[in-house]
Amino acid sequence: MTYEEIWQKIKCMSQKDRRLLAYEMTLKGFAIGYIHPHYYFDAKAVHDILFYPSDSQHEIEDKDGTYYNALKKIIENDEKIHVRIKRYVWLPRFINDWREGKIMKTYICSRVNEKYVNTWYKILPGKCLAGERPRSLFLTLSNGSEVVYKMTECSHKNGYELLTFSRTDI
Repeated sequence: MTYEEIWQKIKCMSQKDRRLLAYEMTLKGFAIGYIHPHYYFDAKAVHDILFYPSDSQHEIEDKDGTYYNALKKIIENDEKIHVRIKRYVWLPRFINDWREGKIMKTYICSRVNEKYVNTWYKILPGKCLAGERPRSLFLTLSNGSEVVYKMTECSHKNGYELLTFSRTDI
């Protein structure tokens, strides 16, 4: 992918999705809290991708391109996607599940590098990884094939569910 394509992809993401993308960069060892696709209004052809740490308002200077290269590897690789979801104890389970499904669908769909026609997210009954219920996101691609993102890892840390989804083509 070119710099322009990555910038366009990040620009199309919501702020929540950009934070989840920044979370994936923290797993690679970078202290990133937010990623911003910057657009210069006076120079219409110049774009920038700015990286912000979670505890500061000043962007990180990426002169040697290490942050951009890590971001490029993450965006180009949609085989394994890591997501962090906050589940609220005071909300009923079906509302937490609905919220989670909405967040997962938008984020994973924003990360997929192919055109899709239809998506649906399922949280199945029963127990599986780390005492949690198995989850899957089903995507129907424009060529008629189907892709499934299945949850392969689940853990809990500081009130967040840390989920890993792996891609399987059907």
